[in-house]
Amino acid sequence: MESAKNEFNLNSTNLIQLIWSKRKLMMWIGAIAFVVSLVASFLITPMFKATAIIYPPINNQPSKELLTSNVQAGLTVFGESKESEQLLQVLSSGTLRDIVIKKLNLTANWGIKSDDMYSRYKTYGIYNDNIKFRPTQYLSVEVEVMDASPAMSAKIANTIVAVEDSLMLAIKAQVAKKGLLVVEEQYKLGLAEMKNLEDSLTKIMKNGVIHIQSQTQEFYRAYAKAVAKNETNAIIALDKKIEPLKKYGGKYVRYMEEIQNKAIQITELSNSLKTMQIEASQKIPSQFVVDWASVPDKKAYPKKSIVIILSTLSALFFGVFLIVIADFIKNLLKEEK
Repeated sequence: MESAKNEFNLNSTNLIQLIWSKRKLMMWIGAIAFVVSLVASFLITPMFKATAIIYPPINNQPSKELLTSNVQAGLTVFGESKESEQLLQVLSSGTLRDIVIKKLNLTANWGIKSDDMYSRYKTYGIYNDNIKFRPTQYLSVEVEVMDASPAMSAKIANTIVAVEDSLMLAIKAQVAKKGLLVVEEQYKLGLAEMKNLEDSLTKIMKNGVIHIQSQTQEFYRAYAKAVAKNETNAIIALDKKIEPLKKYGGKYVRYMEEIQNKAIQITELSNSLKTMQIEASQKIPSQFVVDWASVPDKKAYPKKSIVIILSTLSALFFGVFLIVIADFIKNLLKEEK
């Protein structure tokens, strides 16, 4: 254990002595690296960062919030992790990316020729490198844009926020419009079926069946009195009045029940129709914008001091590595001789 420690100390000492013996070279390497990194830091195109922060609403139909008496969570309530993930998915979609690129003509703005064979590939590469979406610890989503132009960085971020809202509304409206067609068809069918039932009931009522329950009670009460008094003419007359009730009473009851059930169904379809109409044409924002991006007045990249320090240290470490390798090869050649 002691020998290993001595060997380690000896090796460390030798390394320090080796570096010290090459101190002039290391000073030159450090000086050159410092100058080169200083010049390079001024040549690097400065980038400006603009940031927008948005919250998704909780998943719920705004139409239900507006139409029902029981207020539901959704219209003014922030979403949770699931909604944030859905928002991130829309922000990261190729559809949104293509809309933003076309709307702001980013291909030309980033100096890429439209007739270049790989213009789309290059544009997508810059877009993915300079534009980031990330969830925050507070369940909001941050839109971060880096660009050489401070005004353009803010414009891109705000355009992304606006396009996300319109795209989300378009996605929901697309589904709602298809659902609206189905509900409209069912509603029209329900009205047609109701009319047929009402027509059938009208025919029954023309045969003298107006209100089966009250008519039955009155006729049989009178019939009982006529029988008790042995009034033959009255009994015959009542038999004629009771006959339609016997013949059409069952149909009357069935039609009335079907009409009541159909009325409930049509009412539900009518409410659904109103809901889907609002969903298909809604203009309620699909997000809460906490911070719109503002034009940055200070560059975010590069940090000259960090570039110079890291570049100089990297050059020095690389110089030490080369010196050690050179010394190792030198000793190895000596041993072979």
